[in-house]
Amino acid sequence: MPKLAHLAFACAFATAAAAPAAAKPPMEAFGDVPEIRAAELSPDGKRMAFLQRIGEVDYLAIHDFEAKKSQGLVSVTDIKARSITFVGDNYVVLTASKTTRTFGYRGRYEFSASFAYNLTTKKIVQLLVGTDDIYPAQSGLGDIVAVDAGGKHVYMPAFMGANSRDPAFDVIKVNLDTGRGLRQLATRGTSSTIDWIVNAKGEAVAREDFNEDQQQHRVRAFSGGSGREIFSDKTDLISVSMLGLSGRKNALVTSTRVDSDFLTLYEMSLDDGAITGPILQRSDADVEAVIMDENRVVHGVRYSGMFPSYEMFDPALNADLKAATEVFPASAVYLDSWSSDWSKLLLLVDGGLKPQRYVLFDRTARKFLVVSNTRPSIKDEDVAEVVTIEYKARDGLKIPGLITWPTGVKEADRKKLPFVVLPHGGPEAYDAVGFDWMAQFLANEGYGVLQPNFRGSEGFGGEFRNAGRGQWGRKMQDDITDGINALIKMGWADGERVCIVGASYGGYAALAGGALTPDLYKCVVSIAGVSDLREMLGTERRDHGTRSLTYSYWRELIGDPDKDREAIDAVSPARHAASFKAPVLLLHGSDDTVVQSSQSDRMANALKAADKPVTYVRIRGDDHWFATNESRHTLLTSMGEFLAKYLKPGG
Repeated sequence: MPKLAHLAFACAFATAAAAPAAAKPPMEAFGDVPEIRAAELSPDGKRMAFLQRIGEVDYLAIHDFEAKKSQGLVSVTDIKARSITFVGDNYVVLTASKTTRTFGYRGRYEFSASFAYNLTTKKIVQLLVGTDDIYPAQSGLGDIVAVDAGGKHVYMPAFMGANSRDPAFDVIKVNLDTGRGLRQLATRGTSSTIDWIVNAKGEAVAREDFNEDQQQHRVRAFSGGSGREIFSDKTDLISVSMLGLSGRKNALVTSTRVDSDFLTLYEMSLDDGAITGPILQRSDADVEAVIMDENRVVHGVRYSGMFPSYEMFDPALNADLKAATEVFPASAVYLDSWSSDWSKLLLLVDGGLKPQRYVLFDRTARKFLVVSNTRPSIKDEDVAEVVTIEYKARDGLKIPGLITWPTGVKEADRKKLPFVVLPHGGPEAYDAVGFDWMAQFLANEGYGVLQPNFRGSEGFGGEFRNAGRGQWGRKMQDDITDGINALIKMGWADGERVCIVGASYGGYAALAGGALTPDLYKCVVSIAGVSDLREMLGTERRDHGTRSLTYSYWRELIGDPDKDREAIDAVSPARHAASFKAPVLLLHGSDDTVVQSSQSDRMANALKAADKPVTYVRIRGDDHWFATNESRHTLLTSMGEFLAKYLKPGG
């Protein structure tokens, strides 16, 4: 069992000491994992659980609003703390992961597990430990799909079938005080099962299956213990997704783009599978997140956009959320968690010339309480200004994006600045207003930062997203190029001092920028980036299977490696090392299970063989997300020195 040591001291919280005043905050202020994160409001609204990072150690802690005191509960070592949630008012469940291997399972993977802390007895147990027949390589032991009415048990899905090549995805009833799990006859799935909806009694309500061999998507509804199919679709990619339960009728809540360019919510009858709606929809934004309770009853949604917005079924709650966003007009306001009666809301307020902070909204008292700055060492004056922009790509498509202006540079002086282009990962993600730790670090180093939401990005409708299919290194890359060229034409960016930096897909885009537009950038930084698309597709096919959802998705985004071999190779940077003119910095974690470090190995070898300048920093023992402070320090230090050499900020 990983180490979770009990604490005997009260931990610092909202009153944590700030760093001494300086010309700019130290690199650690941006590079460190946020000191306060993953906060969760208790159902009674009286306490908040959170993770606190001190040095390289995470602590599970709790804050009592009435007593105005915080207390550490346990320290978390040897594993990476990911998230926490309250179960009732007495239990806090911590989910963590560790990069590991299992005999008989190919490669390394990120194994997740959950731990329940009893606030009364002060005891902590690992959930599902000792449960028979759990298949460890695929268990993903972190999700809770339902909580029983007594609050002593939760229902958790897990792959069952020790040493099996074809484990079934079942729901297990788990005791929060012992950690022991009990298999339920009514909630036994198959190897094709991908999701469950279960009520507070542990009874199956619905099950979602996807058979990869048959490429068949099905939804089954249950009544009295027996199940029947209510939906079926033959497809290689799921188009209608089961999300939760409707609180208004005997129906599931599903999402689809079938009748709209934007992701929309519908209801699917549990009686006959009839799909009706839409029930929640915008004509200019996707449903980005579904807001639901511990038993997956849907209460509303958050919509995509440069600033998030909400639509709730409760009109009063809907009005109050709208009012809350207006209190922080230049910030992105995220609904983090809430009390069970919805009288108190915990908000994460991001951006707006202030550090990211948690705010408690008491709807009854109509008061807002700033609970904590997530990065206490960063002062208001250290936060760089972030503005939204829109520019036209060469084919006329409008591309939304962000500019982060360098700190200490007055608006009148924002001319001929050194700029860093920072494309996002995904690629089906997007950059919105908020505190981006890497962009903020770069702005404090004296650079303007452009974050383009190139075609293929999520959040701007299906047509915009689908415009990126098959366009890696082509129109997607053109959108990035056109963005920085627009800033150069405006006189904001110095065309002789531009570098491109990116992580994951952004790392690929950085390398593609160096290979395909070699005269544009003075330097290139790829963090955990893909360099050879055909090799990547081969890895996904090997690990998941030719007919898997995963491989089908990547093949649709990039192309078929058998049919489109030449076209894919034409935009694979490692195969065009000779085209590079700019020096390259590569950074990659050795435990990366998302983009194999062999991708950076291949790029480094190709550049060396072509006699091109390359520096490769391979970070031992860390993953795709650079989860440790030490790794992030290495990343920012290496990148900061590299950029300063070629961009000469302040010059």
